[in-house]
Amino acid sequence: MIKFIAADMDGTLINSRHEISAENCHMIKKAQQQNIRFAIATGRLYDDVKLLLDKYGLECECITMNGAEYFNTAGDCIAGIYIEKEKARKIFSMMQQTKKSAIEIYTNKGCYTSGTKFQLFCSMIKRARIYHANFTMLQIFLYLLHNSHFRRMQYIKDIDAFLASDIKIAKFVSFGDNASEMSAFRKQMETINGIAVSASFATNIEINDAAATKGAILKRIAKDAGIERDEVMVIGDGLNDITMFEEFPDHSAGMGNAVPEIKAIASFVTNDNNNSGVSTAIKKALTI
Repeated sequence: MIKFIAADMDGTLINSRHEISAENCHMIKKAQQQNIRFAIATGRLYDDVKLLLDKYGLECECITMNGAEYFNTAGDCIAGIYIEKEKARKIFSMMQQTKKSAIEIYTNKGCYTSGTKFQLFCSMIKRARIYHANFTMLQIFLYLLHNSHFRRMQYIKDIDAFLASDIKIAKFVSFGDNASEMSAFRKQMETINGIAVSASFATNIEINDAAATKGAILKRIAKDAGIERDEVMVIGDGLNDITMFEEFPDHSAGMGNAVPEIKAIASFVTNDNNNSGVSTAIKKALTI
């Protein structure tokens, strides 16, 4: 019997129009009505996830920043794993030497960047081309001008003062121009010990502490609740979901649009994100 379901957000729970389908919302609520816990597992900050939860009337537990933080349904952070400051300095220095795109730093006090507003805007154009592939450039510009992530960004004036502060660093993020460039960059960053290098998309990089993965924190939460490994279902599509599939292989649903690495280890493949694949997977969970 499934007692816990965790689903990725981008490319999984939300479709290419950046929406959560009525079918997905209905099945999430149905599972919760049957006392099945449901968690969204994402690379995003909690504030970004909360906007969508409120929009669709959902109350869910949340794994955020790829496993750096875990929030209960009330919005309280009940677990956190952060990058040690000297290691963060090394990561930042290496990224700054190699990357021309803006470097985003996700923390327990919001998102920061050492880049300029123009550099961030250019970086977010690359992000928007993935999130909204059907948008024209004019639509992308208008979307970014009103984008909450862009508007809430905080700018670092002194990196030494920032690193010396009490802010806890959870994740580094950057976007590139093409998949081959970012693949090579991820391999380069993997030479730093004690970090987890992943990606939500072929053209980005996400860096956490090695202990901060979706799979690790989900395993910890399930264990604390007395939930067995075979009582958990995970649903995902990207490279940053692999740790969930490795920790909970028995009931692992790869999205129809998932990367090959996910499909190769999934116990089954559900519909894609434009055809409510999460809803289909939950229906299966209710029969187990």
